[in-house]
Amino acid sequence: MNKLYTYYGSLLLLVGLLLLTACGAAPTAPAEPTQPKEEAAAPAEANTEGKGKLALIIIGPPDDNSWNEAGFNALNAMKAKGYETTYSESVAPADVGRVLRELAEKGFQMIVAHSFSYQDAVFEVAQEFPETNFAWGGGINRTAKNVADYDQPFYEAAYLVGIIAGHVSKSGKLGAIYGFDIPVCHAMGEAMLAGAKTVNPNAEVTSTAIGDWLDASKGKEAALAQADTGVDFWIQCGEAPTVGAIEAAKEKGGFVTGYVGDMTENGPDVVLVNLIWNLEPMFEDMMKSTLEGKFDAPYYRYGIAQGALDVTVNPALADKIPPEALKQVEEAKAKIISGELEVPFVPETAK
Repeated sequence: MNKLYTYYGSLLLLVGLLLLTACGAAPTAPAEPTQPKEEAAAPAEANTEGKGKLALIIIGPPDDNSWNEAGFNALNAMKAKGYETTYSESVAPADVGRVLRELAEKGFQMIVAHSFSYQDAVFEVAQEFPETNFAWGGGINRTAKNVADYDQPFYEAAYLVGIIAGHVSKSGKLGAIYGFDIPVCHAMGEAMLAGAKTVNPNAEVTSTAIGDWLDASKGKEAALAQADTGVDFWIQCGEAPTVGAIEAAKEKGGFVTGYVGDMTENGPDVVLVNLIWNLEPMFEDMMKSTLEGKFDAPYYRYGIAQGALDVTVNPALADKIPPEALKQVEEAKAKIISGELEVPFVPETAK
């Protein structure tokens, strides 16, 4: 059992956490408070010349191969550039207000609360510390003078995944599994289908929202049900839906997409591609505007053109993807960067 699956299984039993949005809502029983760590681990020979103070709060462990690790990797990159950094891991939404206050009192100029579920605490604490800047991963453009929100245009990369799916899927039946059917998730499934249809006009997608971000067993159950209908290629929105789909693919066959990180080790024989999220450019922008005094309710949107999103292939399974598929992906990526191709954003099912 991989480390991410074990972690979330334990977390469910301990805190009964039910998240209501992209990264969740407050748990029914708060987890043991987590004190901020003084520094994120830095790469060897990092530049330690001070440039500013940046803090990160994550809802899970920093080595989950996914959402939390994406934030942690970006923080380490910022440390290597000379910023003073710190992070606090596995912070329950009920406890994040305390952590935010401690970090602000320690003089951190920019504090990134990397979860949708931290929303209420961020806006409350931001009012108490008007000279400190904050950010949260909402993706809904809710900001304040000293609070930024940041979008997650994963659908752009999902389109590229769809091109590969169109070439690889034997049935032409694709699966999309979401924690919840919210715009950022729904758009991923629709964009994958759009990409697949450039290869196979008869491709179709089955979408399932499991109503949970942490229960991997629900993700597996949904993926197994889809597999019984012929689905043999999945994309997911949320870590637990991804872990569940990986486990289902191990049993039923087919290929899975890693969610915003390299999840190859979670399923070396079934994770064909990974949707990668690089937060470093956005963190750099946040610190720049903070230090220059230009931070004013920003809403960040970093996608493929900004170097924040990409798709990578599991080297062990590279021979499963036809060369023409990879060529088509690179061509589409270049068109997205140039602006020639605008991936359709479909946030909900047409009524």
